Amino acid sequence: AAFDRPLDRVKWAAMLTGDLGRTALLARDDRLAAAELALFHPIRFMLASPAEDPDEILRRLGPEVWLEDKYDGIRAQLHRQGERVVCFSRDLHPITDQFPEVAAAARNLPWAGILDGELLAERDGRVLPFLALQSRLGRKGPPAGLVEQVPVTFVAFDLLALGPSHGPIEPLLRLPLTERRRRLDEIDLPSPEVGGRFRRSLRVVVQTAAEIEAAFRAARERGNEGLLAKDPWSPYTPGRRGLGWLKMKRPLATLDCVVVGVELGHGKRHGILSDYTFAVRD
Repeated sequence: AAFDRPLDRVKWAAMLTGDLGRTALLARDDRLAAAELALFHPIRFMLASPAEDPDEILRRLGPEVWLEDKYDGIRAQLHRQGERVVCFSRDLHPITDQFPEVAAAARNLPWAGILDGELLAERDGRVLPFLALQSRLGRKGPPAGLVEQVPVTFVAFDLLALGPSHGPIEPLLRLPLTERRRRLDEIDLPSPEVGGRFRRSLRVVVQTAAEIEAAFRAARERGNEGLLAKDPWSPYTPGRRGLGWLKMKRPLATLDCVVVGVELGHGKRHGILSDYTFAVRD
């Protein structure tokens, strides 16, 4: 408002620079277009809107839809350049120290940029229950025994920026998902089988409700929550829960339980009754 600049251009520059003061100077000098992407400032995550069934997904995204498993892990954003690696959580806080094996695996990769993905507990090619991953949360510098018992893999499903390891970085957010995924598939991301800690999300292209239903059942059989359906031509919209991405989940069977114990939580849940014990009659 102070410099009479379009709001969308101001938002874009602020997101790239991660610095409101720098953005204000660019706006003052009418140089918002010169804003450059600054790594190690987290970008707000693109979010998915809920969808009830395959017909709704096709109606909103069709005729061709990309499907990925909806993982039961921790959403994360990985920034790397040179030998520096930082992981950010969904609430944009650094969590690198909690997952040293992921940071170590990313440190010597031959590119710089930003990955969007999910942190999963995985051992011997099998995804472990979220309960196992919880044992890693909030532990800065976890003991080696715990890292060995519950190793973590970064499953990448989007590429938000890319460049040479020590060169300029190109933001990719405005490119369609088809192009971002093409570039993601081309970069070096070593899997656990060859000593890395990365995987790319499994992607299926569908055009019918029956194909979506079959993909949903397959995702559940792999131990995942459900599906993420994506418009292959959608840009990355930080912080928005739009219609470019849809999530399809269904409730599991219910159980009648009785609360038999409760404890005060820790960390963010300090002072709140948050750790419950349930009993189920046999």
